[in-house]
Amino acid sequence: MVVNDDRFCSIKVLNNQKDLVRFLLAAAIAALPLAGSIYTQPAIAQENSQPSISLEKNVIYVDSQTGDDSQAGKKESPFKTITQALKVAESGATIKLASGTYSEQTGETFPLIIKQDVTIEGSPKSRGHNITIEGNGYFVSPTGAGQNVAIAARREAGGIIGVTVTNNHERGHGLWIESSSPKVVSNTFVNNGNTGVSVNGNSSPLIDDNYFYNNAGNGLLVYGTSKAEVTNNTFEQTGFGVSVVQNATSTLTGNTFDGNRIGIILEGNSQGILRDNEIKNSSEYGLTAISQSRVNLGTTAQPGNNTFRGNGKLDIQNASSNEIVAVGTEISGGTEGSINFDSGDSVAVNDTAKELPPLLPSSRLSPLNEENGDRPVARLNPELTTPQSLPVSPPESAVESTSTSLPSPPPLPEENTEDQELVFNAPPSPEPVPSLPETPSSALNSNSPQIGSLSDVLGSSSANEVKYKVLVEALDSEEQEEVRSLYPDAFATIYGGKSVLQVGAFSDRTKAEQATESLEDLGLDTHILE
Repeated sequence: MVVNDDRFCSIKVLNNQKDLVRFLLAAAIAALPLAGSIYTQPAIAQENSQPSISLEKNVIYVDSQTGDDSQAGKKESPFKTITQALKVAESGATIKLASGTYSEQTGETFPLIIKQDVTIEGSPKSRGHNITIEGNGYFVSPTGAGQNVAIAARREAGGIIGVTVTNNHERGHGLWIESSSPKVVSNTFVNNGNTGVSVNGNSSPLIDDNYFYNNAGNGLLVYGTSKAEVTNNTFEQTGFGVSVVQNATSTLTGNTFDGNRIGIILEGNSQGILRDNEIKNSSEYGLTAISQSRVNLGTTAQPGNNTFRGNGKLDIQNASSNEIVAVGTEISGGTEGSINFDSGDSVAVNDTAKELPPLLPSSRLSPLNEENGDRPVARLNPELTTPQSLPVSPPESAVESTSTSLPSPPPLPEENTEDQELVFNAPPSPEPVPSLPETPSSALNSNSPQIGSLSDVLGSSSANEVKYKVLVEALDSEEQEEVRSLYPDAFATIYGGKSVLQVGAFSDRTKAEQATESLEDLGLDTHILE
């Protein structure tokens, strides 16, 4: 009997082993959408867990008490020094510090240099309580020559968060920011011999929720063409709380200034915008503006809500050629100069130039002073007939660490009619500087203001002859831009028939050679001319 049944034929075909495998494979493929829906959630969970694994790989742990630099830098096996962590840190890494002091005694090499989006982090909740970085080292600044620095934040630095920084060298800077834009958040800068945080070149940092205390020169110095956002900080018992100089701009919001020599000072062509700040108990002035600086203390559209009270001489001293608009700003003491508390939409330049007070001359900066602290020198403008009184250097006691009593503000300047240079630790002007004019002592007015420039608080020194110039061959616009990212003041010149950039001038060859290292790292040819 012949059976003609499709079902039978199918069974017969399936008896073939190869066809059976094909059949099962097809069935499995058909079931894939169902399987995909079943395993979708575990796949998402695995994907979400990946970033935490990646972040942990980019965290380096350091413990000055229990760590060992021969270990892996992991949580269970930390490094001993920040120095070692910075050597191995990849771009975007966070270096987490345990409680303790990080100093030369614990193996650190200063200055500590932060770059490549690396962040040093301690305890932001306590502003670095019990996590102290203490030390100093020689740092060649592209814009400020040789400096004594604890920490340098260079190109593309990530930030410094939750640590205490101390550099008690008489010319010491706690944190030196060099043409970079790090986040400086919830730190303590205390007992620095010169400045707590120095912002130089073309930087745009955020300075937020920090405590500046007993820094002999400045709490915060903003220089060059930098633009600093300064919010919710406290500045106490310091020479100048915040100094804004040259062509720098700072926006200051919600800060407290208490017991400083001068709360805020602006000079050069700098600009300052102040909102919701409290400036009190300064031994001299709450705010001083000189030269061509501009200050915005509040406008009709945006009232300032700043408060000045208890300042020793004046709440606001305007010795600049520009009117200060201060709508919504409250004062309890005296003021000097052109200040508009009633109305205004912007800070405008006066149509008629205002004569400056006799003891507030403009200053210009000289070539580098390498031997005596590597700081440029500011001299008085010879067109002015009356020099200001010159300062004495802060006493050693002003930078000594103390936990039992508050330090006194830096001493007021003493009158001196001798030819003498004013020293200021900032980048130099390329312009030549004339000699200090001779002026009889009778021209001095002891009742006039005593501050002519930020150099007043830093003592005196004399300039040396420039012997070595550093040149770099930058062949195209890209290389030139790269050079200027490190040396914003570099200018074009001719050497050996070639167009080159001059990036520095030094009195010591060793320091000139040190300055070439950063350029050679870029693969550029450099020359030192005597």
